[in-house]
Amino acid sequence: MKEFLLLIRENPDYGTGMSSKEMQDCINEHIAWVKELTRKGHYKDANPLEATGAVIKNNVITDGPYIESKECVSGIYFLKADSLEAVMEIVKDCPDVKRGNTIEVREIMALEV
Repeated sequence: MKEFLLLIRENPDYGTGMSSKEMQDCINEHIAWVKELTRKGHYKDANPLEATGAVIKNNVITDGPYIESKECVSGIYFLKADSLEAVMEIVKDCPDVKRGNTIEVREIMALEV
């Protein structure tokens, strides 16, 4: 199977209006989705990301990601599937897709070392 990286991109304001129950429901949806991915052999790893970080460009380091951006990367998944088309079918069921967030999917290049 090939490996794919999913970058979850959220609106910076996502979740600010959610109650604690709604936030817990969102977490529970992700847990259920991961359990199903694991059962089917598609899950490899995942992690949420901190909201703050740094950016380096042209050898200059700045704070980032920028709050004025329309979306920020909030988490990552590593999934296994036979093809890009197959992983896209899997991603359609991701709770973030259902909540209107963007998911960028990229195949990981297999390097021989």
